[in-house]
Formats: sequence, C-alpha cells, structure tokens
Amino acid sequence: HYKQSWRDSEQLTPRINLRSCDARKPPKMLRTAPCTIAIFALISCIYCATTRESDCQRRRRTELRFTRNLTGLLVPECDENGEYLAIQCFGQTVGGGRPFCACYDREFGQIRGPSRHLKSCNCIRKHHEWEHTRGHQRENEPRCNATSGEFNAVQCSNNEHWCVDRDSGVLLGEKRPGGCTSDISEESCGIGGDHHGDGAGRGDPTYR
Repeated sequence: HYKQSWRDSEQLTPRINLRSCDARKPPKMLRTAPCTIAIFALISCIYCATTRESDCQRRRRTELRFTRNLTGLLVPECDENGEYLAIQCFGQTVGGGRPFCACYDREFGQIRGPSRHLKSCNCIRKHHEWEHTRGHQRENEPRCNATSGEFNAVQCSNNEHWCVDRDSGVLLGEKRPGGCTSDISEESCGIGGDHHGDGAGRGDPTYR
C-alpha cells in the first residue's frame, strides 16, 4: 500500500524539465533581440545615408548662419547633386557692381583666383582635371577663354573640330574635319552649332 501511494504521488507531481532551465541557453526572446537590434541599426544607417548633407550643403548651411547680414563673403553654392559649383562668387559688392568670383575644384580647392571678369569655371575645372589625368585616360585638352573662363566656342582634337556650348562644353552640331594643328582661327559657331568661316569667334584668348 505504501509503495502504491508513493507511485501515485509521483505521477501527480509535475515533472520539471531541467533542460528548459539550462542557464547556458538564453531564452528565445533574448536570442532574437540581437537580430532585431541589427535590423533597426541597418534601417537607421540607410535613413542617415539618404538624408545626410553633402560637404557643400553642410558648409553652405554653416556659412549662412555665421555670415548673416554680411556682404562680400563667400557662401558656397551647390549644384542639384549637392556638389560644389565650379564658380563661386563672394556675394554682392557694397554699392552694387559685379562681384569677385573664383574657380574651384570638386573638393573646394581654389584653382583660379578671384576676378570680376569670370563668367563660368566649368572649362577651367575641366582643364584642371585634364592636367591631372595621366596616360590613355586623357581626353582632348579643353580650350578655355582665359578672361571669362568659358569654353572656347570651337574645340578640337588631332583630326576634328566642333562647336560647343560656352558654359557647359556640350557638343553643338556635328564634328568637322580639321584638328588643332589646322588653321581653324577663322571658324566660329552660330545657333545650334552651325559652322561659319567669317571669323566671328576669332580672337578668344585661349587658356592653357
């Protein structure tokens, strides 16, 4: 009778699964927590990457805050991609007039000193990059107006010449035979890149 009672009490007593209480294995919730944290961290990094300011945008915001109500100071201008514009101007001059502008590379290093005659620096920057390119990666040397900083209307390679937009350097019209070694001083460009031989584009001082 005693043995039977002992067996009955053993069956009624809940058995504890010691494996489930193994201290060496963390609960399932704790095991999944690092994964959740990692996912949130990844989402945060993606969000920061998409909303992060470029160097130009950050510098511009800082300069605008510290140079408020001041004139003649350089506040960086950025393009639609947040990169530094090639030409940067020192605000409006006191009493009006054309401000001093300078040319800068993509890292905001000055490559052409301040001048009131600069109209564009895209050619100056491209020529600067051309000078620092080596070997077969070099394209045709950009030909720039030394005074305005614009592209010369007529550009050339060893075998051809063509018309370009003075500000952007984009090709206008078609390329023609006759390269830089030819006499193209009489060539000029009309609307749409049409070539003329009347010498209207002659006399541009070339920047090299």
